[in-house]
Amino acid sequence: MDPMSFDWMGYRARLDLERPELLWEDAADLSRLSLSSFFAELSPVRRDVSLGFLRLTGDGVDGHSAAVDDVAEVMRHFQRLVLASGLSLTGRTSLRGQLPGDIVSKTRLNLDGSAIPGSLVLQLVPAMLPRDEVLPSGQAEFLNDGEEQLVDAALARSIDLLNMSKDSGPNADDSEFVASLREAGPRVATTLRDFAGALVDANFETEVAWMQPRRKRLGSRMSTAELTHLGKLVESRELAREPVLLKGTLRTVSDIGPLKIDIGDGEIETVDAKHLPESDIKQLLVGMSVEIHASATEEVGAAGDSKTKYSATAIRLIR
Repeated sequence: MDPMSFDWMGYRARLDLERPELLWEDAADLSRLSLSSFFAELSPVRRDVSLGFLRLTGDGVDGHSAAVDDVAEVMRHFQRLVLASGLSLTGRTSLRGQLPGDIVSKTRLNLDGSAIPGSLVLQLVPAMLPRDEVLPSGQAEFLNDGEEQLVDAALARSIDLLNMSKDSGPNADDSEFVASLREAGPRVATTLRDFAGALVDANFETEVAWMQPRRKRLGSRMSTAELTHLGKLVESRELAREPVLLKGTLRTVSDIGPLKIDIGDGEIETVDAKHLPESDIKQLLVGMSVEIHASATEEVGAAGDSKTKYSATAIRLIR
């Protein structure tokens, strides 16, 4: 073979064009897939990183600038959404419990901003390199195919949910979006709602894209109307609420304030009791063993810290 020639047919066969994840939309996608496939041939372990962007447009963008507070709020909720999606994909759908440090690390994004007139483009890359996740100790992780990082799967799930929300239509209760969001859990629903709300509050519209090596480019564009619809849908279906049962010993009882219950191991939870009948409150005494049926929600403070809040819907004495 002529050393200056290139075996295009062999290259095409190696790409395996029947695989849906290798479909491309434009020349840039084809170029990216070709380059990443070349890298794959040089090493059996993935070395090249994924990348994506979050584009902000709308009345909240002036030329290619926007208010720092507004952009920071949007990005904070976007990072929460990616983390929540990662937690859900690893089986952690509840609002309760401490966040695993390894999942937090594997879904963290780094930011590199660039400007295009009329919009603000925030370029995103994983904070953890593929080699540090695939080969953390020099050995391949068990059942890890060496291609997909958790952040890739989390971004794919988040983008899928954004796209599904646009197709929910008037019969939303039977939609794929509501079913998928219920399966993903209330933390994902909360962060998705908060991300959409932050964009609407800042008068932003958005485009999200994610490009994993040797995979089809994923993306979603959301208008203000679509973002507003998403937020209302999550609220009206109470998708951000998690029903929980708290069992323990009452430590504080008040007819004008919250209850405090010791659920064991020195863990004391504060429960809003304003929706309980007055007759139920009057029978309570400190030291009683009770079961509290409550609705759990996640709320974010001004400093960006997340906290689970409980609102009692019923209470029963344990004899």
